[in-house]
Amino acid sequence: MMFNERVNYFQHLFGLDNWTINIQSSPQGEENHRAKTIADPRYNLATITTYPLLINDEKIWDEIIIHELIHVIMANYDCYADNVSNLGKDQEVVDMILFNSRENAVSQLTSVIMRLIKEGDK
Repeated sequence: MMFNERVNYFQHLFGLDNWTINIQSSPQGEENHRAKTIADPRYNLATITTYPLLINDEKIWDEIIIHELIHVIMANYDCYADNVSNLGKDQEVVDMILFNSRENAVSQLTSVIMRLIKEGDK
């Protein structure tokens, strides 16, 4: 199965059918990232950029896709957090706290969903 087909499968499973999700690849990734998602909840539009050299093993595709789609789900939070962070006195601290809390939540949800998928495959 192709990467895009897996994205479509999980997009439907997560109830994101009203979103347009584009997939693109880039030869060079960012440090410690296998993919990156930019989502705009105002237009229900997202782009997932993959770094093929870092995701050449199909066994990790589902985890990567789930992680990136959770970023899409959280796009409204991200917009809110961005606006709230502009009110903080120490912008660097506020940004770090918001980033870490969001990334921890995404990683935790990814782990839960991966466990459910593995249990369902038994």
